[in-house]
Amino acid sequence: MRIFYVTSGVHLTGGQRVNLDHVLALRRLGYDAALLIVRPPGEDSTVFRPEFPTGAEAPWRTDMADLTADDIVVVGEMFGAGAIAVRDTPARKVLHNQGPFYTFKAFTDLTALRAWGCEAIITPSVFAAHMVSRMGWDRPLFAVHPALDPVFAAAGAAGGPRHLRIATIANRRPDELRLIHGIVRSRRPDLARLPWYDIRGASRAEVARQMAASEIFLALGHLEGLGLPPLEAMAAGALVVGFYGGGGQEYATAENGDWFQDGAHFEIAQTLIRRIDQLRGGETFAVRRAAGRQTVEDFSQEAFETGLAAAWRTIAGPPR
Repeated sequence: MRIFYVTSGVHLTGGQRVNLDHVLALRRLGYDAALLIVRPPGEDSTVFRPEFPTGAEAPWRTDMADLTADDIVVVGEMFGAGAIAVRDTPARKVLHNQGPFYTFKAFTDLTALRAWGCEAIITPSVFAAHMVSRMGWDRPLFAVHPALDPVFAAAGAAGGPRHLRIATIANRRPDELRLIHGIVRSRRPDLARLPWYDIRGASRAEVARQMAASEIFLALGHLEGLGLPPLEAMAAGALVVGFYGGGGQEYATAENGDWFQDGAHFEIAQTLIRRIDQLRGGETFAVRRAAGRQTVEDFSQEAFETGLAAAWRTIAGPPR
């Protein structure tokens, strides 16, 4: 038995990095797991190479001609090209549904997903699993929390200087970020020089450093199956203010952050102002930061591998 996660070529961040983490963890657990790469259209197979983080390379292949009924292929909910590529193979099929809000991007409905041959779904959270269940999925369903990279906790524990600034990742809600920023500046012109730092596109190590160096992380997640950046910020010791983003409800509490539903732009802006004033006044928020660190313990490597092992024992049996 072999397990193939069907992916494209870049595995540095986001869902593709989680796919890579699954493969590497499954190999540590004793499974014969690898990546099955579906190349971009027109890509020259003689020069094509997937991208991996340094030290996290995984076995991969592009040929699927020898797939058998004893193999299992795992495809993401948005990867229509991957689903088509393995559709007519005899391999067993599993959906890795990291974004339940996008469940019907590659498949029109659950009837189409079942007709494709899907026998089980893996999600990154109980929140996502509940969504899929409410859609009508009645086959095996597993929630497996991903692991946070320890680089975030290490950055927070390093004890470097923390600056009065707001870090964020702007790509998910750029217009809403401008709105919130503008409300803060309009309500409080004296905060016009307060730094707002966009950390999108940086390496994980650099993101961790910047989160650990910032007092506040503005969460802008949108339609998330889980939402890792707020967890990473809590691990790094930053105060989290912002949107649940859907999947953030899995871990958001009044003790570990200031959380809001969509549309609460004025409320978020006012909370940012209040937290800035408190920080200027000497408040350390030690209890809140400790609650954040406690929250992220549920997303350790050990917890991830325990959940992944339980799911795959049910889907495929023990390693062999």
